[in-house]
Amino acid sequence: MNQSDVLSEIFRAAVAQHQAGALAEAERSYRSILAQFPGHAETHSRLGAVLMAQGKTEDAIWPMERALELQSDLFEARANLSQAYMATGDVMRAVDAAARTLELRETPLTQALFANYLQFAQFKENKNGRFRKLALRALSEAWVRPRTLARACISLIKLDPIIADGVARSNAAWPVRLPPDELLISPLVAALAADPLLIGLLKCDPVNDIGIERLLTNVRHAGLQDACDRGQTAEAHLDFFCALASQCFINEYVCSQTDAESEAARRLRFSLEQSLTTQATCSALLPALVGAYFPLHTISNAQALLGRRWPASVETLIAQQVMEPARESQLAATIPALTEIDGDTSRLVQQQYEENPYPRWVIAAPLDRTGVFPNRIGKVPDVLSAGCGTGLSVIQFVRENPQVRVLAVDLSLASLSYAKRIALSLGLGDIEFARGDINRLASIGRHFDFIDASGVLHHLADPWAGWRVLLSLLRSGGTMQVCLYSALARQNVVAGRALIAERGYRAIPEDIRRCREAIMAAEDGSLLKSLSQVDDFFSTSECRDMLFHVQEHRITLPEIKSFIAENNLQFTGFNLDRPALQRFTVRFPQPSALLDLDCWHRYETEAPGTFLGMYRFWVRKRAVL
Repeated sequence: MNQSDVLSEIFRAAVAQHQAGALAEAERSYRSILAQFPGHAETHSRLGAVLMAQGKTEDAIWPMERALELQSDLFEARANLSQAYMATGDVMRAVDAAARTLELRETPLTQALFANYLQFAQFKENKNGRFRKLALRALSEAWVRPRTLARACISLIKLDPIIADGVARSNAAWPVRLPPDELLISPLVAALAADPLLIGLLKCDPVNDIGIERLLTNVRHAGLQDACDRGQTAEAHLDFFCALASQCFINEYVCSQTDAESEAARRLRFSLEQSLTTQATCSALLPALVGAYFPLHTISNAQALLGRRWPASVETLIAQQVMEPARESQLAATIPALTEIDGDTSRLVQQQYEENPYPRWVIAAPLDRTGVFPNRIGKVPDVLSAGCGTGLSVIQFVRENPQVRVLAVDLSLASLSYAKRIALSLGLGDIEFARGDINRLASIGRHFDFIDASGVLHHLADPWAGWRVLLSLLRSGGTMQVCLYSALARQNVVAGRALIAERGYRAIPEDIRRCREAIMAAEDGSLLKSLSQVDDFFSTSECRDMLFHVQEHRITLPEIKSFIAENNLQFTGFNLDRPALQRFTVRFPQPSALLDLDCWHRYETEAPGTFLGMYRFWVRKRAVL
């Protein structure tokens, strides 16, 4: 037997050990092979994989790097190396390795690997435009939910020196607006209009960067002034201003407006309304500029916009701002009332979400091809989404689990009709949407295998009573996903609500904009200023939900532990991203700690930002024997 045959035989035996789960034995075998054949790339790759499987992530990096030095096209080594870099906190090398993995073999899984790592990246350079091209594809092809990519995309956009200069000048002058001619005649607007990554982001999710927001606010103002002065400069960038109007509609006009600017916008709106009433011709730019300050469906005779021929970008804008809201109004009449809305708190919460359906979203995330989430909750034929809002979670859940029967309930008819419109557009006509009050759901006489109560209980007058109502609807052995606000994580929200009370801000768009400006002007490093780094800060409905909500309870883990014990539930784990879980396991390495709420409470006390979003966890209703 020659050396090649010997190597092949002992390598197959080592791989068999690895696949059988005999990890320590496989590691010894791989090391023995490398002692004889140090240049065998696949053995280096396999050694790295078996070290990772044993939790020896840092030790795994060198053999995988060595494997790729010997053979650069080893797909598994690239994929595993990217995961090892991310696990050890080396984000930029993880993103680079994930990009190389994608270039070796493009599949939905490698797309998701790259996009999920991209969200943690902040770029300071972009050699050859490689990451920009991949980021644009990830955004436009929806490899993940657009919001997860926004900050990385913005860091790439700001690498353009012209845009970076515009951001710097906007920040330096703020709140004073830059002269319109300085923006429209300079290369700046041309650079913005020529950036497909920026245009793509404007059309799909709120821009969550203060500097870019201020720059876009300046450009919007410049376009308005140009139109009021009967200039023609802005018309050369019609597609860009349509994208900007789409962004303003998505973020619900959260950006600052001066009093003079608001008055000029009202005059421009009147001009468009007059043109529609008299059937006079008007510039194609006019709907875009008006749509950047007001939803087009709210103007007089808005339906007349549908009877005219417009450039493609204006047609798309009109579909978003006129046709989709009209469709939601039609669908509202088809959604039944399941229960009465009882109690002052429920009615106030209902009013808030009728005025500001939450959250606004445009593009669905891709299907989770890993199957992790469905496996976590088991088979769930009957599902209740309690407080489904605009359907972001429930629609994704049904796409992942097409076999389920779903009842989606919310207080707000406006939110439900928004959700139903998107569900129907995705071919999900079987979701049963209904208006109802969680406090009254015990009366419906139905039971469920899985209940999703994400971000709703803490807005009830009594969250614990509401939780018990939902548990009464959960079948024995059923699972519930619960999301609750963390008292430790939301100290900045407490500071924001104190500012609102002190200054008397109301939950109306004008005061929400004033509140945001006060927060952005707060001292660097303060609790108040930290609010400006939260994604919810960048749209009206989400900012209102975060800071102006009519009812908010903040919960602690000891309180959750007590409720779970009192109600004979089984805690089955937190829904956290992998880096957060890895940080916890470093602090508490014993496997049982993952299900120990005392350990989690100690950890959160040390790292209060762990649950900045919410506590997201699963509980199971113990089966009755």
